[in-house]
Amino acid sequence: MKRLIATVALISFAACATNPNVVNHSFGFDTRKDAQDAIVLDYRYGDSKLPARPPEWAIKAGRSFAFENIHGPMLKGDFLYVKWRSTTTGQIHEDTVDLRHRLPAEITDHTIYFMIHGAQLHVYLISPQNVERTPDRPPDGPRIYRNRKIVTIYPDQRKP
Repeated sequence: MKRLIATVALISFAACATNPNVVNHSFGFDTRKDAQDAIVLDYRYGDSKLPARPPEWAIKAGRSFAFENIHGPMLKGDFLYVKWRSTTTGQIHEDTVDLRHRLPAEITDHTIYFMIHGAQLHVYLISPQNVERTPDRPPDGPRIYRNRKIVTIYPDQRKP
């Protein structure tokens, strides 16, 4: 009987580990850098039982968050929710970004990173691929990743 239980547990664990939505990637932000004028009050990357988010007690206690960096195998998030207070105006803003059609199918070793400027949330997909920046191609997104390929996934980029 113990052997049967161990086998079932092993099969269940293997099924979770091979879930195609579990991907080795990162999620992060750092409002202390890149001239951001915000304090994060709440955030949530993903809608699983284990999303990337602050502890419930910290939110209830009114804590704020200046940075986060999570890396490892985790479910690819369907959405990103951020609530913040502008340090210049004191206004509170929140935004929810549907990531289902913004993220490519393959995000292994990529980073989902957000920045805040005023009332606007900016979300980036940062590739592990290094790129050479030329003077005519200024970096977009966080300076910490300026030597990486960065794609703005929110707000939508409008083409002229």
